[in-house]
Amino acid sequence: MTSTDVQTELKDGILGILSYCINCRFCLPSCPRFEITSGEVSQGASGVTRSLYYAVKWGEEDKQALQELRDIVFGCTTCKSCELACKSLSTGTKLLDAIEMGRELLIEMQVGPMPEQKKVLDSLLKNGNPYMVTARKRKEAVKALGLKEYTDQTEILLYLGCSTAVDEDVQNTVKALAKILDHAGVSYGILLDEACCGEPSLKMGEVGLFEMLSEKNIDLFKDNGVQSIVTLSPHCFETFSSKYPEADMQGIKVRHYTQLLYDLVQEKKLTFPNTVDKKVVYHDPCYLSKYQNVCEEPREVIKSIGGVELMEFKDNRADSLCCGGGGGRMWADFEAETNRLANIRVTEAVEKGAEVLVTACPWCFINMNDGVKVTNAADKLEVLSLAELCAMAL
Repeated sequence: MTSTDVQTELKDGILGILSYCINCRFCLPSCPRFEITSGEVSQGASGVTRSLYYAVKWGEEDKQALQELRDIVFGCTTCKSCELACKSLSTGTKLLDAIEMGRELLIEMQVGPMPEQKKVLDSLLKNGNPYMVTARKRKEAVKALGLKEYTDQTEILLYLGCSTAVDEDVQNTVKALAKILDHAGVSYGILLDEACCGEPSLKMGEVGLFEMLSEKNIDLFKDNGVQSIVTLSPHCFETFSSKYPEADMQGIKVRHYTQLLYDLVQEKKLTFPNTVDKKVVYHDPCYLSKYQNVCEEPREVIKSIGGVELMEFKDNRADSLCCGGGGGRMWADFEAETNRLANIRVTEAVEKGAEVLVTACPWCFINMNDGVKVTNAADKLEVLSLAELCAMAL
């Protein structure tokens, strides 16, 4: 299929999806991007999709206009709040599908992605991760963690993902999780040659690269006889569950680590002998709550820890405020934005009197940690992963 054929197919797909949108704008108040762009309609959910719709319908070719469209379309966090709002209040239009097709189209037209994201895609191609870390250095970093390696006798593959492999702060999560699993007598191991799940490339519109990475991982899983995967990142969890070919993943059970911890608590295999006397507020990652409806499991795990006072954000569960890191935005900044979503979240946590902000996503963790620094809240609020909080109680 030629690039022209691909572009035509994508344009038809975009127009087909967005033909169901009645421009009611019920999705706009739910859009986190709209909240931090001085109320510019073009930056919110309906504005993004309308801009894309008319650009495709009118056959927009002006270079400057297409670059403006790129900035709008790639600014979406892919949090899914707009789709949930549309489903409950309007026509149930698959807005994210259209936006992701729009990104793929802009790449085919050599307009996208954002300039900063190009080196990320290049790193995914060359190194198998988005962080510009060579495969050899990644492997060395993972080896240094001292985690058990997967064998044919191992029950669970602990899929680290890219952030856990290379970010020192995020590595504390897998160290804590390993401690918990050892305590609970769970058989687990890691694969040193693991590649990125491919989600960043998929969300940035580079579908061919995603397919290459997914095929590499599927072969790795099959070669090692993997039947159960537990991920550290909700993005990996969603990608394996919903984006990898169902036929290739048949017979492989996929869970996020919050679900595993919940199961262990329910089965009485995991109990916490120590108390943690802290006021804790839990932040729902979008790809765990909005995409996979995993909301109560992490809360039940937190409640099982003695001494913890569990608090709630005003926007919680499927209404949670996005941290701002999804959709490739971990590697791009946008001029239209007047604030960072993670800063808003941290400020709310401090105002509620929380002492610890707990989350279960590496990108949420990184962004919230940055938010604590930017808002000068380090003396008031600590950011921990759910695994780290649990490990404190052992």
